This record gives sequence, structure tokens and C-alpha cells, in this order.
Amino acid sequence: MVSNFERIYAEIGKEASRIAPTYGVDPESVVDLIMAIVDLEDQNRVKSLARINQRVRTMIQNAAPVNTEGR
Repeated sequence: MVSNFERIYAEIGKEASRIAPTYGVDPESVVDLIMAIVDLEDQNRVKSLARINQRVRTMIQNAAPVNTEGR
């Protein structure tokens, strides 16, 4: 039997593999980012964390490829 975690992880991986190349991002990095955000949100659910939205935004910005076109 497959656990919910395994099923969700597989679905995230499938979607990341489909979409990430469009944006020039490694699919595994996308999965890692999503799982880190889910973990952070879960920690916030258990015990309120300061600046949770800013933390998530920073994680996404740090994972995003640098766009140097047009500069």
C-alpha cells in the first residue's frame, strides 16, 4: 500500500517534470522547494512562526533562476 506522502510526492514529481523545463528549472529542485514549503507550513500549523509569508517568498526567490536577459 502506498502512503499519502508517497502518493503526493509522486504527483508533485510528475507535475514538476512536466512543467519545470518550461521555466529552465531542475524538476528535482522544484520538488525539494515544494516539500520544504510544505514542511515550513506544517511547522507553522503546529507552532506559529514569524514572517511565514516572507519566508516562503524568500525560498521561492532563492530557487528561481536568474534572468539576465534584457539587462
